[in-house]
Amino acid sequence: MMSMADAFLAEFDAEAQTTRRFLEQLPEDRLEWRPHEKSMTAGQLALHIATAPGAIVEMAMADVVPFPKMDKAPEQPTSLQQILDAHDASVAKVRDTLPTFSDEQMQRMWKATYEGHDLIEMQRAGVIRTIMLNHWIHHRGQFGVYLRLVGAKVPSSYGPSGDEMPDVMKGLVSAGK
Repeated sequence: MMSMADAFLAEFDAEAQTTRRFLEQLPEDRLEWRPHEKSMTAGQLALHIATAPGAIVEMAMADVVPFPKMDKAPEQPTSLQQILDAHDASVAKVRDTLPTFSDEQMQRMWKATYEGHDLIEMQRAGVIRTIMLNHWIHHRGQFGVYLRLVGAKVPSSYGPSGDEMPDVMKGLVSAGK
């Protein structure tokens, strides 16, 4: 029987490939572009997407963690390669760390605190599902809009995009089905 961590890792691996394809589409000359003054730049959002899983799985290792302060602007990357390297390192961190969680650990409670107050409390499996995976996928969807607005191609994720047919559908479409 597959452990909870192994099930999450299988899903993560599929999402990691899709996410990298999204990140690869960001034009190097659009790293500082932002759709609105309150929005992150395309580079900041891409770097957040690249680094979030590794940082979150590391946070999930402890039973109680301080919630990150949001008092400074996210790092502005200087190159697309910096983003891709950060993504690869983050993916490696998840692949190395997630399988170390037993089902018992995944069911234990995890807590984030802020200035001495309990902010979030949930099972560790919820941290992986909600904060690592769902949060990551949400930002990837947001990034797809950024890509469209800067004129870049948007890869398919779960179905066709305006630019790409998913690999699993390409054979069906070419066969006229």
